[in-house]
Amino acid sequence: MIELALSCVFIGLLMFFTKKKSFKKGISLFLAIGMVGIILAGCGATSDELTKADEPTTTQKAKMPKLVLKSESTFKSDENGTVTITGKTKPNAELTLVASGQPDQAATSDSDGNFSFEMTEVPYDGTAVLTTTWKGLNKSKDITYEANQTYKAKVAKIEQEKQVAEAKRVEAEKQEQARIAEAQRVETARIAEENRKAEEKRVADQKAAAEKARIVAEQKEQAAAEQRKAEQRRQAKEQQPADDQGEMVYITATGKRYHFNQNCQGLNNSNGETQVTLSNAQSRGLTKCKFE
Repeated sequence: MIELALSCVFIGLLMFFTKKKSFKKGISLFLAIGMVGIILAGCGATSDELTKADEPTTTQKAKMPKLVLKSESTFKSDENGTVTITGKTKPNAELTLVASGQPDQAATSDSDGNFSFEMTEVPYDGTAVLTTTWKGLNKSKDITYEANQTYKAKVAKIEQEKQVAEAKRVEAEKQEQARIAEAQRVETARIAEENRKAEEKRVADQKAAAEKARIVAEQKEQAAAEQRKAEQRRQAKEQQPADDQGEMVYITATGKRYHFNQNCQGLNNSNGETQVTLSNAQSRGLTKCKFE
């Protein structure tokens, strides 16, 4: 804007000298053009000052906070599988660590900006995102971590031992289930056999009882029949004349009784019977069998 004012003054001087014949008019024109240049220069200066006031100075830019996050890009675990992640950021900043296969962690840097995270029992390589937050500013960094080979081998061995133990447990469980099933089968068969034998015995006892009852009934019937026959013979004898001595009876060689019926039970133990007349038997002193 200053350059524009100077240009106006120069133009005014030029016009003044070109119009020397009209001094008054030239002076007026010169003054008018000069005033315009001065006003424009003042406005330009004011505008430049306002613009510069709106823009931050170099000192102000230097004072603006800048968040930093310093940390290694790769970390390795020790022989116990522990990974320690360290670094530096602003003091008392809030930090988070999101790692693959691990629980999320949070921490706060100390008064010097130092921080530390620890992941234990890390059997595999992985990646993580480290983030720091301070006064509304955020900054993140991708890191990787590597598992120790010795710890890897140890974890692999433990895992293999677990698999072997699990396989043995499953096999033992199968064998135990098979044993229980076989024991149940044997017990079921035993109970079934006992039930079968018990049923056979029940049927046999029932048949034996029926047979015994039949025999007892037959014996009773036979005894009743013998008794009826004996009663019939007794009644027949009572109806015969007292002097009927010509009736035939059965005697034994050594017996002391005579028998009207050859099937009399008094003859069961005889070695042979002889048939004689009743008078003959009585003459020998024999008496009537008590079963008749």
